[in-house]
Amino acid sequence: MIPTLLLVSLMVFAIMRLIPGDVVSLMFQDLGYAQSLAEMRARLGLDLPVHEQYLRWLGGLLRGNFGESLWTQRTVVSQLAERLPVTLELTLLSIALAVLYGGITGIAAAVRPDGWLDVTLRSIAIAFLSLPTFWLGTLAIVLPSLYLGWSPNIQLVDARADPLGHLGQFLLPAAILGTHLGAPVMRMSRAMMLEVFRQDYIRTAWAKGLAERRVILKHALRNAVIPTVTILGVQMAQALGGSVVMEVLFQLPGMGSLLIEAVAHRDFPMFQSLVLCLALLVMAVNLAVDLAYLAIDPRLRTHGR
Repeated sequence: MIPTLLLVSLMVFAIMRLIPGDVVSLMFQDLGYAQSLAEMRARLGLDLPVHEQYLRWLGGLLRGNFGESLWTQRTVVSQLAERLPVTLELTLLSIALAVLYGGITGIAAAVRPDGWLDVTLRSIAIAFLSLPTFWLGTLAIVLPSLYLGWSPNIQLVDARADPLGHLGQFLLPAAILGTHLGAPVMRMSRAMMLEVFRQDYIRTAWAKGLAERRVILKHALRNAVIPTVTILGVQMAQALGGSVVMEVLFQLPGMGSLLIEAVAHRDFPMFQSLVLCLALLVMAVNLAVDLAYLAIDPRLRTHGR
């Protein structure tokens, strides 16, 4: 993970400086707390060579200092503490809905392969996989507003004051993102269940006259779930990326909207630290997925010893 984080830090540092526009010129016009552009550049530390700026930023990260916003002078950590819970809540709720939708429909489709239910569920999954989330999100906002006079709340509802209202505010964007993420889970679950159903021990269980529910849930599902868990690591990364779109559409004050603001204002420290935190979250999820294999399949622990 350490070499990957170093590579990500180098890439995001370079990419941010390739974006057209000079942040000092923008800030001088709007804020102008220095006598000249050169003085303002020196105050922000942007007069140093690029490699020195990178090393200074990297050294601050190693000391736990993520820097300050160029515009607000607030620390990145304080803004992360405000925005990260919103992004995590939206992402985790989306993943939970993706697992429920993909797992249940994948198992249902595999039980009666090539039947009407299987064809219908696969067609719906392909539709959810093909349609862009930003388009579905736009429709979910525009159509109810036109025909029902309803529009989502643009102010974040406090979870302590109104738990149900807070959950309801996240439910629609999480459902849109979750159905998109759940489509590959459904297809993987169906494929792995069909493969497990062809195994000899499953045929033996059927021959013994065991109940269908017991054969599916106890014997087949546990052996089919490992590849599905693998794809969840990939879906988690997509959920974090998709949360950017959903947060902008539904006016949720999370890391995604903060990331857009940082790009628009050329806020180097904010953008760099946000992307690095997102990369760390994705790597942590992939590590958790690897560790989950040991809990799901005891044979892996035996092979490890």
